[in-house]
Amino acid sequence: MKKLEDIPKQNIFEVPEGYFDKLPSVIQARIAKPEPAFWQLPVFKYALSIASLFLVGIIWWNSQTASSFEDQLNQIQTEQLLAYIENSEIPVEYLLDEVTLSETDLNELEETIYSSIPISESELDQIEEEFIYDTENK
Repeated sequence: MKKLEDIPKQNIFEVPEGYFDKLPSVIQARIAKPEPAFWQLPVFKYALSIASLFLVGIIWWNSQTASSFEDQLNQIQTEQLLAYIENSEIPVEYLLDEVTLSETDLNELEETIYSSIPISESELDQIEEEFIYDTENK
């Protein structure tokens, strides 16, 4: 078996002539090579176009959805809406807390309610007197 001391010491690697003289200039040439800016990449140009089309599509879709939602809401009959509210588990008090009515709306509502009741004005006055009498005696 050979010992490490018995192996002759030779330089088995050879460096080409002038390699280390040229090495700094080669490294500098690789480092100095400018990379294109992000917005100059072709992928970015396509991405910008796609993103702008996507944004326009979202805006258009939202405008279509809003108008179609209002159209659908206008198509619901009052009777259907009242039946839904009566059958739902939402308390009427909660709904009334969320609604703000103007004086004009309240007057129209009062006229609608009173016109739908088949009662004469004299009977209505009599009921009102009985109500006042009952509240005073309690």
